[in-house]
Amino acid sequence: FNYAINRKKIVDNVLNGVGIRGRYGIVPPAIADYNAKKVNGFTYNPDKAKMLLAEAGYTEGEGFPEITLQINTGGGVNRQVTQAVKKMLEENLNIKVNLQELSWPQHLDKLERGVAGFFRLGWVADYSDPENFFNLFLSEHIPAEGGKSYLNSTRYENHKYDSLYYDALSSHEKHERYERYLKIDQMIIDEAIIMPLFYKENYRLLQPYVKNFYQNPMEYRKFREVYFALPKSNKI
Repeated sequence: FNYAINRKKIVDNVLNGVGIRGRYGIVPPAIADYNAKKVNGFTYNPDKAKMLLAEAGYTEGEGFPEITLQINTGGGVNRQVTQAVKKMLEENLNIKVNLQELSWPQHLDKLERGVAGFFRLGWVADYSDPENFFNLFLSEHIPAEGGKSYLNSTRYENHKYDSLYYDALSSHEKHERYERYLKIDQMIIDEAIIMPLFYKENYRLLQPYVKNFYQNPMEYRKFREVYFALPKSNKI
């Protein structure tokens, strides 16, 4: 599936160029000092996608069961993106993909209970550190049978991943910690747990006389330090 998706076309045609295609790992390249570009993500390669599908026993998609891609209602762009994903999977792999739209509470409930096999979900970091993304794949978040998994929606369970995560977390040196995070970022991609589609971008238009309105991924700033620097002859 990851090789059958043209992420550049999604960004260019669906998002009108506002976004960065998800060709790296789960951590967006906006995180300061984290070199996301070191992660070898998925490229658009429909021939390889067809080959892998054939190796799984479904040559030209023959015999592959219909699948349901679950999304939440109320998201115009999200609907357009998932419709593009559906079309690409059907055209490149000759399989049938059904879209199911549920209200946000219903959507989350099915994810948390582990009964949604294929779904759309996004993540906005709570703080500007890669750890906030990797915490989502820890096996300790998987509940006992019948319980809800509130963080690890994929229910990914890999004790090597857990060990590498805590190994990175134990390092107090930022560069060393980030290098260790890159290893588990690559692990997420290599095991194809997710399909990174794009990283969101936001644009801000500022008048040249607005000073100290610094741009940053978390949109944190001290407004008490923001000021207007106008020529004396000008008025706001």
